[in-house]
Amino acid sequence: MDQWLSVLDDLLVRQLPADADVHHVDLRVSEDFWDCQTRDEIYEPRCAEFEADRDRFAQAITIRYGSPQPKDLMPYVSGNPPHDEPGSLLFDYLAGWFCEVDVWQVGDRGIIVEVGQYDKELPLQLMLVVGDIGDGRTTVL
Repeated sequence: MDQWLSVLDDLLVRQLPADADVHHVDLRVSEDFWDCQTRDEIYEPRCAEFEADRDRFAQAITIRYGSPQPKDLMPYVSGNPPHDEPGSLLFDYLAGWFCEVDVWQVGDRGIIVEVGQYDKELPLQLMLVVGDIGDGRTTVL
């Protein structure tokens, strides 16, 4: 857990890349699930492991920065995002993975920790994503 918190600390101060405006780090990546015969045996226990890791990391972040706020990403998923919303680049990026996320705010940065899987045959990913959600004022999610 300390290693993951160190990664988070680094991402919170590191300049965002111009081409993506988010930092995305996979803290854990599972095996893929192409083999349908073993998928049912492996997937559920592996998913439970990843969710437990996500919950422990989320608890550590909450202890440091307070409770997260839920963010509905459906406007981004449906291609109809709010006009000029602070954090729109981050939320648009996340909409490729999720319909709703919890967001911790530290200054003008948003922190998201989720378990993602881009397709059912692909690996699970414990994702840490940090991006800009500020507009120079206090942002309300």
